[in-house]
Amino acid sequence: MKRKEVILFMTVGTGVNSQSRDEGSKVLAQKLYSIINKIFPNHVVFFASEESKKTIPFIEHLFERDDDEFIEGEDYQIVPLEAIDNFNACFEIFESKIWEYDYSENKNSYEIIMDYTSGTKTMSAAMACCGMFYNKVLISVGGDRSKGEVSAGTELINYQNLYKIYDKFALMRVRNSFNANRFMPCIDILNYIVDLNIHKNSFLNLCKAYASWDNMDFERAYDYLAKVDVKNFEFIEIKKDIKFNLKALGTICNSRSENLKNCYILASLINNSIRRSEEYKYDDAIARLYRAFELIAQIRLHNFNIQSSDVDMDILIKHDVDERFIDFLERTRDEGKIRIGLVLDYLLLNEFDDDLGKFYVENRSKINNLTFKRNNSILAHGLESQSKEDFDNFLELVVELAKKLDKDMNKFLKQTRFPKFDIRLDMNKA
Repeated sequence: MKRKEVILFMTVGTGVNSQSRDEGSKVLAQKLYSIINKIFPNHVVFFASEESKKTIPFIEHLFERDDDEFIEGEDYQIVPLEAIDNFNACFEIFESKIWEYDYSENKNSYEIIMDYTSGTKTMSAAMACCGMFYNKVLISVGGDRSKGEVSAGTELINYQNLYKIYDKFALMRVRNSFNANRFMPCIDILNYIVDLNIHKNSFLNLCKAYASWDNMDFERAYDYLAKVDVKNFEFIEIKKDIKFNLKALGTICNSRSENLKNCYILASLINNSIRRSEEYKYDDAIARLYRAFELIAQIRLHNFNIQSSDVDMDILIKHDVDERFIDFLERTRDEGKIRIGLVLDYLLLNEFDDDLGKFYVENRSKINNLTFKRNNSILAHGLESQSKEDFDNFLELVVELAKKLDKDMNKFLKQTRFPKFDIRLDMNKA
């Protein structure tokens, strides 16, 4: 098996606490030499200022002392750092070398180890951050510090385990993705989290619940959401919303009231369309609104014991529906059943002297204009794309009708609205 070549990145300082600069460089060189021998890399990349690069010849002498060689261009290279107290400048130089090795055109596979111990604090901080950002092995040098600095010959390599930090960043990404309704990517990210202090299972159940609900799989969503422990600290700002949502899903799955269940489903569908519009998927959003528009009429017709998929004509006769309307419907009978769509749903409600039917007839011109645009959508029968304005106009109509359907529709809409995490850090808003 071909092994990776090890590349050791090292920041280089000038040494401190010595009687002369050369003495300081010699002491530092001994420490760097010790680390190089312990890591035993294929190649060393020194990052040094004009002053600190004077330390490197002392490292060469140490190799020569041990009957070895350390040749510039073959065993090591020096990358100059001019702005040693400029974090961004240092970071970009470290980053450029990572890119050089990670995306090298030769066939070698490199493992980069980054030693950020020496150099200015800014150099060290920039290298540590760069290594963390690119998921590289980070090391620092410890040992006997009884004299302030690590004493030569006592050097110990500390490999930094950053899993807690990576998991915190992962959790930020999860919260961002959750707020953007990208629930499946949340699950993918969560599966890589290893910090036992993070309530991973509850988070997974949360994301699976809303992924299921977003696909209108209410029973599965309810089962997953019921497993979320809202007492966990990760959910403190959405705890109340989760409880509202759980109640709504419980009603959909378990209520004996068909009307109440259907009203919550309608509210879920309307909120689903709003989420699609937030993603700028207006054709998708309007397609859902159209179904909500149709569902409103079907819910009200159900109160008359009418099913759009199989209209019972005896009920129409009992309600003294106009004979011409009945005759028209009879002519549409197919395989023994009369099936009606959205327009006839509302016209039939008008025949029942229902307020939804009246509203439809009174606003038919406006409604026809909205449904005409929907019918021309690429997700319906046409090739046109819909705009935010088209969506907003259609949403206004559907919400108005939904509120006429049930006086508690505002409550239903609120309880079926998905929660949002409070992204407190500016970096999480990106």
